[in-house]
Amino acid sequence: MFMSRVRIFAALIAAASASPVLAQEPEPAAETEESAVDGATAFAKALTADATTALTSDKSEAEQLADFQQVLADGMALDVIGKFMIGENRKAMSDEQLARYDAVFPGYLTKLYAEQFKDIVGKPLEVLEAKELGARDVIVRTKFDRPEGAPIMVDWRVRQLRSGERKAIDIIVQGVSIMLVKREEFSSFIATNGVDALLDRLDEEAAA
Repeated sequence: MFMSRVRIFAALIAAASASPVLAQEPEPAAETEESAVDGATAFAKALTADATTALTSDKSEAEQLADFQQVLADGMALDVIGKFMIGENRKAMSDEQLARYDAVFPGYLTKLYAEQFKDIVGKPLEVLEAKELGARDVIVRTKFDRPEGAPIMVDWRVRQLRSGERKAIDIIVQGVSIMLVKREEFSSFIATNGVDALLDRLDEEAAA
């Protein structure tokens, strides 16, 4: 499951050029390379700060999780990610199955990322580099230092939409892209168990 960083970035580039879902997204407004990189870097920092605020408040654990999930819902292009993860299986799904998937996916994914963020919250962020990936995306590579243990490496794939909004379409923690891993996992699970079984599983994990 844990791909090497080289394989992850190679897969990301392939996904950007080959995926019909990602290719159908609106073209962003033209930006210089410098402004695109600066904007994506500022976005990643702001998203991290908002996530930290949500997960370190005086609220109950359940309320913290709800606030964190809202931060991600606002900061991530969940519709793009959801379509990418379900892949070609979407074409064979009924309207009822699609509606159920679209309803459960945001809660499922944001809860999944909550687990990834546990070791990041409150740690100082250092931006190591940021560079354009294709014509529309920027990869922001960051490091979170810990008092004990190795730093946590997080790469943010940020896209600017035609509206001017920036959204994260992938957050790669310690070299693992949930977007790519789950796409493969969903496809394998559906091939063996069917779409309804996957939807049942997503419901259970989102509610756990």
